[in-house]
Amino acid sequence: MSSPKPPQHISCTRCQSKKIRCNRVQPRCDKCEAIGADCRYLPRKSRTKKLSGLPDKDILLNILDRLERLEDHCRLSRDPEDSKDVSCSMTVSSVYSDINRLRSTGANVPHDSQSESPKRQGVVHSMLNGIKDDRVRRVLSSNVFCHLRNVESRLFENETCVKAIEAAMTEVENIEKRRGAGTVIDPPEISKEAAKRWVNLYYDSYQFEGFRVPLEKSFLLSIPDLLEIRHVHLDNTSQIIYYNIIIQGILLDPDYYQGRGKVVQYLYQKCMMLVDDWLGELQNTPADMFATFLMISMTLEGCNSELSIKIFGHACNIARALGFFSVDAPPEEPGSWLEWNGESESEVDKNRKRFEFWHLLRVDCLFRLSFGEPSLIPGGSWKVNFPDPTITGIDNASTRFIQIHFLASMRLTLVLMKYLDLTDGESNQDTDVYDKTMDGLIAEVQLIMSDWNAEELVSTTTNHVDTWFAVDILFSSYKMLIVFSQSKKCNQDSHVLPRHTVDIARKSLKVFRSLMSMALHTYWGISLILLHQFIPFFILCTDAMGPRGHDEVEEDLDLVGWLNDFVEKVAEERPELKPIAAITKALAIACQQIHSPAG
Repeated sequence: MSSPKPPQHISCTRCQSKKIRCNRVQPRCDKCEAIGADCRYLPRKSRTKKLSGLPDKDILLNILDRLERLEDHCRLSRDPEDSKDVSCSMTVSSVYSDINRLRSTGANVPHDSQSESPKRQGVVHSMLNGIKDDRVRRVLSSNVFCHLRNVESRLFENETCVKAIEAAMTEVENIEKRRGAGTVIDPPEISKEAAKRWVNLYYDSYQFEGFRVPLEKSFLLSIPDLLEIRHVHLDNTSQIIYYNIIIQGILLDPDYYQGRGKVVQYLYQKCMMLVDDWLGELQNTPADMFATFLMISMTLEGCNSELSIKIFGHACNIARALGFFSVDAPPEEPGSWLEWNGESESEVDKNRKRFEFWHLLRVDCLFRLSFGEPSLIPGGSWKVNFPDPTITGIDNASTRFIQIHFLASMRLTLVLMKYLDLTDGESNQDTDVYDKTMDGLIAEVQLIMSDWNAEELVSTTTNHVDTWFAVDILFSSYKMLIVFSQSKKCNQDSHVLPRHTVDIARKSLKVFRSLMSMALHTYWGISLILLHQFIPFFILCTDAMGPRGHDEVEEDLDLVGWLNDFVEKVAEERPELKPIAAITKALAIACQQIHSPAG
């Protein structure tokens, strides 16, 4: 009979403190043996009972209960001094919906395969089939028509609307012929002083431990000088991070810069020219991880959702390799971060990884909702606690809105996960049960908005960065309320949009117009339209094209016209947006014609 294996120990105290690999040999590891140092092992803590055996509903309730405790310390009315003793432990390994899953495989099915009506499929296919350019077809399908799936729009039941969009398809084809491929604008002059100013503005505005730039500020400040040296070659990752930070700095700069729009467009094109080579040489490094976060946003801003989704896939792969998916896995469990590295991490380092992982999970849900993508982070594939929202455990008033955004967006993400799980199996759901479940999800979103005073939160911000965090909570809530309401079977069968759905769409576009009226954001904001505002835009267009018997028709036509003007203005500086502008223009014109005296 073989003797039992000696108990496995964690790294010795000396190796842990120096963050070096320990071979865990008793009585003295190789590192301590080599220098004759005292080698001590602390006893392993007893393992907590896993929660994987709990019912799905209990897991979700556990998560929400812990999340509420995290939220308590981050209320605007709370004294920061009262927020230092915060328990942020989380022992749940993965989040599941309390909706009964109707598929045994657990795989996620793109929504397009289930929720598109045959009539809609035929109309969309006919419209897109007339466009010869495959790239343009993909742009319109993945950035425009995909949103109609979520609102079950009556647009295609309106002959005027269908004809308007068909005309827009012809215009799109002509735009692409005139534009040509690979057009690159002349490099604008960017002084070294301006570039360094924008780098400083970025660092001054993003002082948060959750998303730290993995490159030294001094290095980024030296890049304008390095670019003048012919024999210096910067790697693609550093260039992508640098150009993205410059763009963000420009948008944060309150001072006017001559030709700012051309500078933004040029830097965007520089990044896009680097993408293929960068993706071909990606490594599992924090720098490449950070670059993927930046380029996910950058490509969305360029209406290239397909590339954004592709980069997101790389981000998930890097995150797994770096241990983001196993931050809180037991050390002895296969695949755990400690097992791979043989070293322990500080709680701050773990919190950073937790924060970035939950950001990835939120993006995964947003892509599933907005573009009908399958999940890249399926339930059960990760073991990550919620982080302390302060990351370091030290509450800082300057990062309060970042903390609020994280907590509120996580609650919204959990609700969204329930909705996505439900709609993946909706074909077998009883209508009354399904609609009651949707009412429950709507009530959850409304409660989150109430708890965080979402509609008033925007008015309490004092800088542009905090404003973006606040409006993201608000826009996400508005979009979810519209989608959830339209997903109710009783509304899908109706030929009239629910009045409260139209009211929410109107609110969303009014807030967006107010935000974009600032000159600071003149050249950026399309990603907000793609992820949040297209659905409200389609809702108002649909309602405007139907029988109108209320007083808001002029206001709605004004909002529809404004969004079209905004997209057209931005597209003047950024040609890649012109196909999107053609669609918004066609719908805006159709709305105006119906309500014109001649119509």
